[in-house]
Amino acid sequence: MSRKNAAPKGKIMSDLRHEKGAEPVLALFAAVFALVAAPSHAQAPGQPSAVIRVDCDRDCLIGYAERYLDALVHRDTTRAPFARHARFTENNVEMPLGEGLWGTINAVWEDSMAIADEQTGNVAWFGIVEEHGHPAYFAMRLKVENREITEVETIVSRRPDMPKPFGDPTRIHYDPAFDEVVPPEERVSRERLVALADGYFSTVELNDGVVFTPFHEDCERVENGIHTTGSGGGSANNAASIAQGCEEQFRLGIYRINKRIRERRYPLVDEERQVVVATGFFDHANTFDRYLLTDGREMRTVLKWPNSISLIEAFKVKDGKIHRIHAVFTYVPYFMHSPFAQPNVDFQTR
Repeated sequence: MSRKNAAPKGKIMSDLRHEKGAEPVLALFAAVFALVAAPSHAQAPGQPSAVIRVDCDRDCLIGYAERYLDALVHRDTTRAPFARHARFTENNVEMPLGEGLWGTINAVWEDSMAIADEQTGNVAWFGIVEEHGHPAYFAMRLKVENREITEVETIVSRRPDMPKPFGDPTRIHYDPAFDEVVPPEERVSRERLVALADGYFSTVELNDGVVFTPFHEDCERVENGIHTTGSGGGSANNAASIAQGCEEQFRLGIYRINKRIRERRYPLVDEERQVVVATGFFDHANTFDRYLLTDGREMRTVLKWPNSISLIEAFKVKDGKIHRIHAVFTYVPYFMHSPFAQPNVDFQTR
């Protein structure tokens, strides 16, 4: 696979990415073989020990994500260290490694965003891939255990055949706020970060104007490359054309169609950067096709049948409030289940 000449300058990471220099590989091995001592913690309920062992730090975990992407763009699973029984899903369908996107990809774009959690061994990556020259928004979560990739959870949002946000990939901008380290005195706890993200989902669920989590005054949200809370959204169906600002939209009840936000999971928390990565499903029962906003305006649903969306979503917290939101999602069958979710989940709540 060669570099796509028609691509925007600086955007394409071809299959030669790791052959240009040894620096990424050297950095990876330096991280992998260094054991990082973890600070002492009070033992949390349900945890086997009060000491959290960290044997793969942030750079190490991101290195595994880079090795996965290198294997992916080469269409060669042997180029990454997978566990023997590694699990792989694409849009919540479990399949053998090497299937799905592995057979159609021809490029990974360099402009991207990575988030890692040393305590859980999870790393997330948001970016753009190409299939036979056609760009798609891509988000993934990897689980690393004993120096091997044991889980791969991916969302591939391809150019839509149904109405959904799909911004111009050549104009995508990954907010540097997600990579900014927050001073210790300004941070909130790991548990509080998860609670803030969960409050966001509770606000979106049955959105009737009640807000269950605090939003920063300049909160912004990007979904599949579209700014859905500010100017420049570029679509009449964009929520930003109705109201701008995260809290302002929720106070209006724009997202009343979300019957439930199901199988909420929070596999990654970066306390230093105050970032949470979540996964879940938005269920749209569509038992009604029109509804009123809290200001009396009438809204009509775009899709008229039951459907769900599956997503991987990142939240940046600032001053104890949700500041930035970045999501990749795609439509899936109504009530679809994640193979990584806990069994016997209560579908009516989580």
